[in-house]
Amino acid sequence: MWKYVLFVVALHTLGRLPLRPLYRFCACVGDLVYWLFPRLRRNVWDNMRHVLGPQASRGEVRRAARRVFRNVAKYYADLVHMPRLDLNDLYHRRMNIRGLEENLRPALAQGRGVIIMSAHMGSPELAMQALLMAGIQGMALTEPLRPARLSRLVDGLRSSQGLTFLPVGVTGVKAAMRTLRSGGVVALMGDRDIEGPKALLPLCGYETLVPTGPMELALRTGATVIPAFCYRRGWEGLEVVLEEPLELVRTGNFQEDVLVNTRRFLERFERYLRQEPSQWLVLERVWDAAMKRERRD
Repeated sequence: MWKYVLFVVALHTLGRLPLRPLYRFCACVGDLVYWLFPRLRRNVWDNMRHVLGPQASRGEVRRAARRVFRNVAKYYADLVHMPRLDLNDLYHRRMNIRGLEENLRPALAQGRGVIIMSAHMGSPELAMQALLMAGIQGMALTEPLRPARLSRLVDGLRSSQGLTFLPVGVTGVKAAMRTLRSGGVVALMGDRDIEGPKALLPLCGYETLVPTGPMELALRTGATVIPAFCYRRGWEGLEVVLEEPLELVRTGNFQEDVLVNTRRFLERFERYLRQEPSQWLVLERVWDAAMKRERRD
């Protein structure tokens, strides 16, 4: 319950601030959380060690980790600011989108539906909101939060500009399948083991649990899969890259095809992750914790 109350207070106080002061304040909050919560700090240190590799110094790992906390705080700033978001300003001044005309529109023209498969980097919600200004409607499946009323509140904020955000679950998956079969866009995250089917696959040279649901959905519906990634640039700027569609392997062995195609997505994600490790908005320990969960299962 305290998470819900805290979020409501932030929504009605911080959410009223202009964007630049809001970001600056939240960056300070990120620094504070970094120093006050040693378990989270150690989690992110471990993640950054895996991403940066064994050649990274202790100082490089810790500087990257501290920036992760700042970027997570800015992500929550975007959420509480969502009802006051100026879509025109976002699309024309703050955001640079690459691959919209070259990759996304041609894929939509095929009429088979498009899965935008992304990761928890930058500000994925703002990237989706900007597509509205490009005339593209769609929906996204999100991580269910606890308590349930917090999940409803956050998804309501995400949906306040006209897109549909639903938690992963039976209702959400059915809605996604309808959207794809009607030729629409569905955004899904492919980098974190949250809900649904998963598999142990390599990321940055180490195995971890990753979701396979997005690729299962693509193979079942025949939708095109476009990897997409979002970066922050400066205080307010954002860059979105809509990559060329994945060439999906379809051998007839469904489970093997799911694994092969998920691995192909992870290879593309890894390139972006290594370029901008501090923009990965994950405070949980990704690798060691995943192995422990797999052993328990």
